[in-house]
Amino acid sequence: SPQPLPEKFVMKGMVERFNDDFIETRRKALHRFLNKISEHPILSYSQHFKVFLTAQELTSHKKQRSGLPEQDGETVRAVANSVRGLRNRPEEFTLMQEYVEDFSNKICSVDKVTQRIIKEQREYLDELKQYGPTYTQWAGSEEDLAEPLKGVARCVEGCSKETEEQIQHLSEVLVPALHEYVLCAETLKAVMRRRDNIQAEFEAKNEALASRKPENQEAVSMILHPHTLTENQLQEEVDGLADRVELANNALKGDWSRWQKGMRTDLKSAFISTAEKNVDYYEKLSSPAQATGKQCVIRCG
Repeated sequence: SPQPLPEKFVMKGMVERFNDDFIETRRKALHRFLNKISEHPILSYSQHFKVFLTAQELTSHKKQRSGLPEQDGETVRAVANSVRGLRNRPEEFTLMQEYVEDFSNKICSVDKVTQRIIKEQREYLDELKQYGPTYTQWAGSEEDLAEPLKGVARCVEGCSKETEEQIQHLSEVLVPALHEYVLCAETLKAVMRRRDNIQAEFEAKNEALASRKPENQEAVSMILHPHTLTENQLQEEVDGLADRVELANNALKGDWSRWQKGMRTDLKSAFISTAEKNVDYYEKLSSPAQATGKQCVIRCG
């Protein structure tokens, strides 16, 4: 499945593990992840998923394994296959790969820009909070300008409040959605690499089987496998790999259509919500500013 586990730190600067905002952000991300798994037609029936949801304690259910031999084997095969390359990758998977690369570049850029906007908005908010009291103090020493200055102070205070709400909205709505699909893109790339590795291994062994002759059978077998394989054993491996290729292709096609549908729905919702919040933000900022400007004209005129 291209649904990745949420990262521990979604927002830059959110480094306190027991901070209330971090705990709530993490809780929402994990809740969303579990919802995605529960909607998956295959993963939702996983025994591990059921245990995670129902077990009172998970210690006794932890899988004991080092995983190193398997990982090493996968790494060696991946390197060998990347050097050899695929000869007959279906065009639809090539198009998928190109789409994901392009999508990954774009969503990473939008994610970085959004993080920078939030950082700049927080700096702006800090300045506003220092700026407002200055006008209040000034009003105390300028009797003739007291009301207009207090009006400016109220305006700045209102700007602070609205800016804080906008930052919160961006942090809770847009950033998690963007970052989820940054991770999704990386997960999809990994899924596609695994599919390509299975196909590359199938092609290599199928070619070895097709070219095998009695006089060079032993030499080919020794190169192909540390233990000598008979032709029947090699045929069994080729048949098994053919089945794995078909399963990987079907799984990727199914996940691809679900991923695209979910991605478009989620990002559309996040972008529309952010746009509406921005319109609301600037409307609320302009109203007190205009009223304060008129008040200053009346008082000073």
